[in-house]
Amino acid sequence: MGLQENFEQQPLKDFAEKAYLDYSMYVILDRALPHIADGLKPVQRRIIYAMSELGLTALAKYKKSARTVGDVLGKYHPHGDTACYEAMVLMAQNFSYRYPLVDGQGNWGSPDDPKSFAAMRYTESRLTAYANSLLSELGQGTVEWADNFDATLKEPVLLPARLPNILLNGTMGIAVGMATDIPPHNLREVAAACIQLLDEPDSTLEALFKHIKGPDYPTEAEIVTSSEDIQKMYLNGGGSIKMRAIYEQEDGTIVVTALPYQVSGAKLMEQIAAQMLAKKLPMIEDLRDESDHENPTRLLIIPKSKRIDVDAVMSHLFATTDLEKSYRVNMNMIGMDGRPQVKGLREILVEWLAFRTETVRRRLQYRLDKVLARLHILDGLLIAYLNIDEVIAIIRNEEYPKPVLMERFALTDIQAEAILELKLRHLAKLEEMKIRGEQDALEKERAALEKTLGSRLLLNRLIRKEIERDAEQYGDDRRSPIVARVASQALETTALISNEPLTIILSQKGWIRAAKGHDIDVETLGYRSGDGFLDAVKSRSTQPVYILDSTGRAYSTSAHDLPSARTHADYPARWRESLKARAYSQ
Repeated sequence: MGLQENFEQQPLKDFAEKAYLDYSMYVILDRALPHIADGLKPVQRRIIYAMSELGLTALAKYKKSARTVGDVLGKYHPHGDTACYEAMVLMAQNFSYRYPLVDGQGNWGSPDDPKSFAAMRYTESRLTAYANSLLSELGQGTVEWADNFDATLKEPVLLPARLPNILLNGTMGIAVGMATDIPPHNLREVAAACIQLLDEPDSTLEALFKHIKGPDYPTEAEIVTSSEDIQKMYLNGGGSIKMRAIYEQEDGTIVVTALPYQVSGAKLMEQIAAQMLAKKLPMIEDLRDESDHENPTRLLIIPKSKRIDVDAVMSHLFATTDLEKSYRVNMNMIGMDGRPQVKGLREILVEWLAFRTETVRRRLQYRLDKVLARLHILDGLLIAYLNIDEVIAIIRNEEYPKPVLMERFALTDIQAEAILELKLRHLAKLEEMKIRGEQDALEKERAALEKTLGSRLLLNRLIRKEIERDAEQYGDDRRSPIVARVASQALETTALISNEPLTIILSQKGWIRAAKGHDIDVETLGYRSGDGFLDAVKSRSTQPVYILDSTGRAYSTSAHDLPSARTHADYPARWRESLKARAYSQ
């Protein structure tokens, strides 16, 4: 056999196309996009499941994060530990997640620097109470299970979320050829919208909009996007949301108390300071950051005078800094059909409710099967009790008592096995009242389960009741108010410049400079060799300067842009070029 016969041959084009598509689908389905059912990406789902398997509930002791990451990598997610830990950190940051899934102890980053968290060998973690809404029904036949990467363990394909976590926490991710940006929402509002659809399945988006006013980020900053734009975003599954910082005045000082989502206070102060250094904020005297544990956001902007128009200054800062920020919305997710798709709000809720209905149905059926199995065993135990002496004699005397019991009392294999599993002393202590009491209770439960499973109305009523209970337990008030505001606008250049007297000086060789004040002795100013004073005019720093040359061209520039009279160096090249660009023919 030749060497060539050991290899499969195919055109490079076909191989590359298939390899790229396989990789693309892997990134889309197994890494970047969340599933509509539980709102989680695979790595997040595996972290939550691994923590539950370690017993790290909300009431458990904290355990080293490295232990959790080790379990995730070793059992379910054979990828890098850094990426896994960062995914865990994100779920623990209350400034990143609206409803955190991980309760962290130690340094888990800060709003100013989310990446400043400590290494996993230093931090400890456990699940939050809210995470229980994803896990509480896991062992009740509610979801499918699959082999882990080496087929030694089973892991859930999805988590049986009792609430639409896909909307509550949102997510963001970049896949191959597509991305997702789902904003977080308020739990109570989303729960109310779900109940609306359960009660009235034909409810329109307008009806849902009465409950869900818009996204709700983990910050008190205002959402200033109009209701019309938010409704259009929910209709199409895409758009943008604009947030604006909240400020107040204290003795003439501007105090910023809330920043837009994921805006760093330190970087924001740098942006404002840069404008101050460029003399674009002459009305601002100083900046101060007084943020602490009690006041997570407290940024002071100190004006030079109490007479300034604070609203105009803040409008300028909104337009030119991250005090106002826009967020892209692209509600792209993996649906129940396993395909990625951008979905509108109503479509998301309807599809999630279908998943929730099926989950509850499977849970009830699982419990019904357990009840029926127990009733079947109780029937056998009752037969054994009524014939206790004969049963004990058969067990003691027969080498293989199981088939004898089955034949003598018409027992099934399961019933006979249950009798034999009881120790003789327990078998002798069987009480008819206890058996019949348990039978009666289970018969009532069976009737209730069968009734609920057979009625869509009762099933919806149960789902509604559970959503209301979870909303009561985990819900909170809206954090991001939705407010109608006037659009921000940067101040005109003249408004940003202090109005000072200037003297514009023209030299004999055509060089132009500006000196502060009107009492300038132009004759004493220094000039380049062979040059001297030609003319001067009094002006203001906020006024324009017009220049005519011998060819009939006119130039204009701002007085404050002119070089200082204290130097007689050449004009900066960028100023000279901008002056030429503004030239026009007379």
